[in-house]
Amino acid sequence: MKKFLICLVFFGTIFPLQALCQEDAVDSYNLGVEALRQDRLDDAVNLFTRSLQMDPRDHLAYNNRGVAFKRKELFTRALEDYDRALEIKPDYSFALANRGVARYKSGDLDGSLKDLSAALKYGKRDSVIYTTLGLVRSEKGDLEQSIRDLRQAISLNKKNVTAYQTLASVYEKRGEYEKALESYVMVIELARNRSDVGNIEKKIENLRTLRAQELHREGLESYRLGKEKHAIELWTRALKVDPNMIQALRDRGLTHHKSGQYRKAIEDFTSAMERDPQNPEIFRVRGDAFYKLKETQQALADYNRCLEINPQDAVGYNNRGLVYHEQNDFTRALADYSKAVSLDPSNPTFFENRALIYFSKGLSKEAMGDYESALKLTTDEKLRAAISEKVSLANPRGGEPSGDSLSPLPEQSTKGSDSSDKPDEE
Repeated sequence: MKKFLICLVFFGTIFPLQALCQEDAVDSYNLGVEALRQDRLDDAVNLFTRSLQMDPRDHLAYNNRGVAFKRKELFTRALEDYDRALEIKPDYSFALANRGVARYKSGDLDGSLKDLSAALKYGKRDSVIYTTLGLVRSEKGDLEQSIRDLRQAISLNKKNVTAYQTLASVYEKRGEYEKALESYVMVIELARNRSDVGNIEKKIENLRTLRAQELHREGLESYRLGKEKHAIELWTRALKVDPNMIQALRDRGLTHHKSGQYRKAIEDFTSAMERDPQNPEIFRVRGDAFYKLKETQQALADYNRCLEINPQDAVGYNNRGLVYHEQNDFTRALADYSKAVSLDPSNPTFFENRALIYFSKGLSKEAMGDYESALKLTTDEKLRAAISEKVSLANPRGGEPSGDSLSPLPEQSTKGSDSSDKPDEE
């Protein structure tokens, strides 16, 4: 009568247990296999024990009884049976593989690595072996080899959830969040009914945030190096990972603004605004883009909203003052410039803009006082020369939207009314 073999831990559906026909080792062994496949572990242990009583040199029965003990989490008993099987047949790859898994479960990483490697040497290529090797090597800190093992496990079994989950964890340890995300997504797809799906979904969300933040930082670094196109590409990637990342929308918008692509800037600022409708800075910078496009009513509406949310935004007052200034509403412009000066008396642009209003009103003394304040606050010689020229010309024109010196890069900034838009670092 043919004997069946249980190798690792995955079994198919079989027919119910039939009545015991013959009291011999082969029958007991085969009935033990059926009991093991049906997960009737106590019956399996008893039947394999009966088979071994009649044939104590049966390495197959020792291996399969070890599987039953391992499933019962009786790892010491399982290891004893695998040892007996390997005493009888030292190159028995099934027992080597099973003992390797049991040793891993019991915390013996070195023993597990030795057994699993031997199982592969003797020709047992199995997804479970490579998965366990990946787990062992991950815990031993050999992450690169762990990744190779886990990829091999997946190539042998495309539905190996444990391999995907372990691979995701290893990538996470290495800080490769995008690859970790891909593996966790596969876990969700393959294991919809698992009890820990909710936890995995939370982990995926956290990883999306981490990866987006990483790409955002890389974008900032590229921006600082003058690689603005690459910065935009990185922020675009960040937004694919996390579409709600306001910082990436803001900074990509500001970079579009700097390059004169004001419509693209407005699109980014509007998207950011939809995600955070109470963020005053987003209203201000969108207002700056509308200002550049000479769409003063939209600019004014955004500046008004910015100041409703944050009445302490000095830049917002200055930039709204510019709109009023261009509309020749000097009274409102003067009020806004004065408010900006009171909130941030360290910004020379605010003094310059107010000086222009004073000149237009014929208040030369007040205008000169503001220009002197601007000169004291300006160390750049070119900007100082420009301010001095304005004093001599008394030109009644407004400046440009000013950046917020407290905002993270990138941002518009004018340290003198003649300067162009440029990034302002935190």
